[in-house]
Amino acid sequence: MALEGKDLVAYCGIYCGECGAYKKGKCKGCKEGGGFSRCAVRICCKERSYATCAECDEFLTCKKLDNFIARAFAFIFRQPPRIEKVKRIKEMGIDVYIKEKGRGNG
Repeated sequence: MALEGKDLVAYCGIYCGECGAYKKGKCKGCKEGGGFSRCAVRICCKERSYATCAECDEFLTCKKLDNFIARAFAFIFRQPPRIEKVKRIKEMGIDVYIKEKGRGNG
């Protein structure tokens, strides 16, 4: 089943609609149990009942969200760091973020 709306945005701000693994059907998406099952960001957001880290007052200093591994993956996959994605969600709201991503922007 294809994800829609807010379910297409992982807890850390990654947009599943841009992910090759998701597009090829190799990943169900973060909110459906795809990806890394022990992801600290996913665990934290689920415990706090957050749709994304943008709902947390501490995301700017969070080491679960912004760390060396996260920045390395962003570099390897030529994507902005997760914290930048979450900042964008916080600035514009998740609905506008989804519309922007759905159009293939940023």
